[in-house]
Amino acid sequence: MTPEMRRIVAEAEATARGGWSDEAVAAIVASTRGLLVDDAEVERLLGLPVADHGFREEVFTTDPSFHASVFAIAAGETIPLHDHPELDVISKVLRGRIRVRAYEWADAASLLARECDEVILGDNDDALVIRKSPGTLHTVTAIEPAVFLDLFAPYYDDEVRPCSYYRVAGLPSCQVTDVATRQPGNLVTLKIVSWEEARR
Repeated sequence: MTPEMRRIVAEAEATARGGWSDEAVAAIVASTRGLLVDDAEVERLLGLPVADHGFREEVFTTDPSFHASVFAIAAGETIPLHDHPELDVISKVLRGRIRVRAYEWADAASLLARECDEVILGDNDDALVIRKSPGTLHTVTAIEPAVFLDLFAPYYDDEVRPCSYYRVAGLPSCQVTDVATRQPGNLVTLKIVSWEEARR
C-alpha cells in the first residue's frame, strides 16, 4: 500500500466509526482521484493466491465497522451477483477497466429488484459509490486485468449482515405491476444461490 493509499484508508476508517455521511463519502471519493498502481503491482496482486471467496484480495484492515482491501481480477473474470446488506461501499479502480452491472431492491422481501444502468469504470474514473439504501446488488467483470480498492462501512457480519449471492430467476409476476409503474427500470425476480452456483 502506498503512503497516499494508507492515508486515504486511515481517513475512511476514522469517519466510518459513526457511519459515513454524504459529506464524508464525497470527501473520500475526492481523495481517491488519481490513485493508481503500476504494472508491477498489478502483476504482483494477480499472483496472489485465490482466497476462499474465489478471488485475489489483499486486506489492509478489517473489523465490524470498517474494511479496506484491494481486489485483483484477471481479464474475463466475474465477481458474481451479490449484495452489500446495510453497507456503504466505495470502489476505486486503480488499474484496468471493469464492467459493473447493478440492481436496486424494489422489494427485498420478495427478491424483486430493478435493473440499473451498466457502467464501465477505468482508472481515470471517479470511485463507484454504493449506499446502503435502497440496497444495491451487482456483478463486476474485468474487461482487462483490473485492480480496485474497496472500502466498506460497516463490514459484513455472518450473523447480522451476511453476503448473499443471486441469480436472475425471471420476470416478476403480475402482483408487482403497480411497483413497476411507480419506478423506472426493468424488474426482475432474483433467487438466492450458493457461492458455487453463483459462479457457474
